[in-house]
Amino acid sequence: MRKYIGKYILLLVIFLALGIAAFMFVTSSQNRTEGQRHTLMNRVAGDLSSKGLSDVDAELDALVSSNDWEAEYGRNNVPSDIRFIKAENVSGPYSNLLNGNFVWSLAEDGEIKGFLVFSFKDDHAVMTIVICEILIAACFIVSVLFFVYIDCKVIMPFNRLSDYPERIARNENADALPESKNRYFGRYIWGMNMLRDRLSGDTRKLRQLEKEQLTLVSTIAHGIKTPVANIKLYSEAIKSGLYREDGIPDAKDAEVAEKITKNADDITGLVKDLLDSASKGVVVFEPSVEAFYLTEIEDFIKREYDNRLSVLRIPYKIETKSRVMINSDKSGITRILTQLMENAIKYGDGRGITITVDKTEDGYIFSVRDTGSRIPDSEMPYVFNSFWRGSNAADVEGNGLGLYEASFIARKLGGDIEVRYLEETEETEFEVFLPL
Repeated sequence: MRKYIGKYILLLVIFLALGIAAFMFVTSSQNRTEGQRHTLMNRVAGDLSSKGLSDVDAELDALVSSNDWEAEYGRNNVPSDIRFIKAENVSGPYSNLLNGNFVWSLAEDGEIKGFLVFSFKDDHAVMTIVICEILIAACFIVSVLFFVYIDCKVIMPFNRLSDYPERIARNENADALPESKNRYFGRYIWGMNMLRDRLSGDTRKLRQLEKEQLTLVSTIAHGIKTPVANIKLYSEAIKSGLYREDGIPDAKDAEVAEKITKNADDITGLVKDLLDSASKGVVVFEPSVEAFYLTEIEDFIKREYDNRLSVLRIPYKIETKSRVMINSDKSGITRILTQLMENAIKYGDGRGITITVDKTEDGYIFSVRDTGSRIPDSEMPYVFNSFWRGSNAADVEGNGLGLYEASFIARKLGGDIEVRYLEETEETEFEVFLPL
């Protein structure tokens, strides 16, 4: 909500401007009305004074009947009643005559003879201003509520969903988006989940093909290595004169043997390049270093796994022992931890998962511990090999690339990853170290 505070300020400024404009408009109209009324009253008083004050009532009636003030001054500016009160009939201060009316004195030879009392229809200027301001305030409140609704129901949910396509594009593990009754995103969520399922299926098929390809290449390569090694042995024997009757090396034989050895070495190099090429395409990752706080890793894990682990009834806790800033690839670290969390969920016994984030003098440590199926000690050296799966994974779906990917990314970031079994807590711990 904080990033949208600007539009609320803008909305407040707009409505404040509207309120001020309404107030100024009504005030200006009132000033014009008062000016017209004073002009009319001054005219009436002047006309009566010029005709003498012997019979003011008769002159007043004649003046009112002979003039069309409404056309000239406007209906609201014409008094509804004009009375003349002689001075001797006024008791007390003449201000008592006001009572919401306009009083104009008439004098003759310097002596006040009486007062003209002008009565106008009720003045609604103040009420008009109040009504306008109330309407503007109501519109402002309605607008704020509308924007808050849009923020809560559209913008903020969409921001939470906005990184989902990117994660799918990066082949990161992404749970299906939870079904929502929100009418704005129901079809979007359904479509994204369908896309995720489709891409997950295609990825599994691709991984299987890659595994079969690597297996085939490895089989061929290892099949080539043995005869090539034998060829090199034969060439060395020829070079040494082993197959000559006199046992003395021959220069021409040695030259031919040297060429055979060189070709055998070339074949060995090609086999090595072939194996390296087949393995490199399995995981694609290029670091993009940026500065961020370690607490952002904690926020990521909570956002991704709170609901899921709650549904699975697997307790977990995060121990962020340091809240400093780190310069690394946040996406790479989250990919590593995602793989470790997925393994903890798949192979753990559900008793609990512990994630630790810390900083030491040498670097940063991220560890994931869980109880459950133990990896045999004899298999520990192979857990990070591509397409390798342990004996404890026979009944669990997977392709043997998760830990290989985690190890690959850790090395790309200049660090490493280790696995150990903690006898005292009966936990398997995967620990990632990234240097400063």
